[in-house]
Amino acid sequence: MDFPQYRKRFDNKSFYKVTSATTFEEVQLVGKRFLVHIVHAKKYFEQLQIQDMLASEMEMYQLSNEEEFEAQFKAAKAYIEQKNNPKD
Repeated sequence: MDFPQYRKRFDNKSFYKVTSATTFEEVQLVGKRFLVHIVHAKKYFEQLQIQDMLASEMEMYQLSNEEEFEAQFKAAKAYIEQKNNPKD
């Protein structure tokens, strides 16, 4: 399998960039806030999560693409920058 692979949650609240069989980046929308996580799957549960994402056999994870992930990542980055540098 070639990497990166892109997935999203069925509800469009998390977008994933799977960079290897043991690593992924996640952009998560929580309410109006964004969270960004980089996960190095050391725990068995995390490894299973990556396998589930790549298999796309569950309704939880759907195929996505680079453009969709990058759009969410840019929105998250803008949110974080605005939060860290509020205008007076």
